[in-house]
Amino acid sequence: MAWSRAVVTWAMVTPHAPGGTALASEGGGGASAAVGPSGAPAAASEAGGRACVLPVGPPALMNLRRVTLGAAGGEPGARVRVTGVGFTPGAAVTVEGRAATAPTADRVRAAADARGAVAVKLAVTDRATTGVLAYEGPAWSPQRGSAPAPYAVSAPDPGTLTLTQAGAAVTLGAVAYGGGGAAPGRIGTVTVKDTRIGGGRWQLTATLTGFTGRDAAGAPGAVLSWTPSCRGGCVPGPAGRAGPEGAAVLATGGAGTATVDAALTLTLPAYTPPGTYRAVLTLTLHSF
Repeated sequence: MAWSRAVVTWAMVTPHAPGGTALASEGGGGASAAVGPSGAPAAASEAGGRACVLPVGPPALMNLRRVTLGAAGGEPGARVRVTGVGFTPGAAVTVEGRAATAPTADRVRAAADARGAVAVKLAVTDRATTGVLAYEGPAWSPQRGSAPAPYAVSAPDPGTLTLTQAGAAVTLGAVAYGGGGAAPGRIGTVTVKDTRIGGGRWQLTATLTGFTGRDAAGAPGAVLSWTPSCRGGCVPGPAGRAGPEGAAVLATGGAGTATVDAALTLTLPAYTPPGTYRAVLTLTLHSF
């Protein structure tokens, strides 16, 4: 029958563990258990006649704190929903924007519930913010804070200035041959929408070519006049003649939606040659 004998003795540990004592076994050069200078258990092994002390103790606690975002980005001022888990139940938690490793001005505080969860909305107004994290205590630390969740602040929509017109043609009334007179009409409703950020003004002008008929014959003495009107945030231009000599102001306005129209009157002299006459009316929207 084969057997071995181990004698357990107390021995001082080599300088690898100053001031410590070791629990060693004799024979076979086997491993021994040691007590370090702080009283914490340590594992000691002998190699080449010298003892090495390896600390043994409870593993470090894992940091399970993390946050998720309800959106990956938005315009400045957008409120993003932040959900956090893994925090100490009842702890005060700071949710904060980050630009790389530096904090930004975006910040809100909340309390973790009984499960260690946090749910809050953070207004992201700082355009430097590239991520959102949360932490316990006065400042973020790797032990008590989450990693940042990416967040992108997009450029705000600059808005637009647009013009639309009801219909592409203006038809005037007929004038009896011989007597001359006035042919009434309207330019058709023009809608101006101004959604630009930061304000600004606009002006709507119109120019008119001369009237021409069959064989490019003109209509000598024909005079077109108009009386502008508008609704919304605008001011109508003055009544007057329209023609190729210059642009006439139909309306001026600013932010919002405005509708512009103008009553037209074409006055023809007596015995204007009969026929159909055409002219081109051009509306131009100016921004300033």
